[in-house]
Amino acid sequence: MEELITSFIIQSKECKLRDIGKFRLANTPADLDIANKKISPSSVEYLFSGREEKISDELVKYISDKRNIPFPQALDDLKKWCAETKIKLKNGEEIKLEPLGSLKKGILGNTFIQSQKQIDFFEPVLAQRVIHQNSEHAVLVGDRETTSSAMNQYFHEVPAETKNNTWKIVAAILLAIALFLLFLHFNKNSFSLSTIGNQHKVIPYNQPNTYTNQ
Repeated sequence: MEELITSFIIQSKECKLRDIGKFRLANTPADLDIANKKISPSSVEYLFSGREEKISDELVKYISDKRNIPFPQALDDLKKWCAETKIKLKNGEEIKLEPLGSLKKGILGNTFIQSQKQIDFFEPVLAQRVIHQNSEHAVLVGDRETTSSAMNQYFHEVPAETKNNTWKIVAAILLAIALFLLFLHFNKNSFSLSTIGNQHKVIPYNQPNTYTNQ
């Protein structure tokens, strides 16, 4: 019976054994360790809790199929095994469930499983980030699809001379506008220091008295 129960536990995600405990499969996904540049493989761990009042129906069906016996008989056999195992654990015996480990009774009366060292089928692998300098991929510009290399060529093939002369062209245009405005000003006024400043005279406004002397 132990071999069938162990086989079912390994193949299923959960197994309930009345008066014994419950097994549950826990998967740990692969982990990326950026600092050490490696990927740790995924692992499987069987968790056990020492209290359970039911028997998994899937386990009964599994034993029924493997032994080619009716479902009720398989259920009775499992109940009998659970009752006998409970007594054995109470008396300090170990119930081996290879290769998971051995069921034992603790000092405080709790049932636990002493797991064996798991066999690591997968080992950590090196994982170093690779940057492809000249890789090409599709990009969407507006409503037009193009490639990254085409856009890179578009933005980087502008002549350096054109980039460097842009500010010179803007400065020349502003200078021409300033000279034109000065020409218009001196064309209407004679050239002197007085004509350069503001020609508008400001006449201060005298405020009326807000009080009267008594």
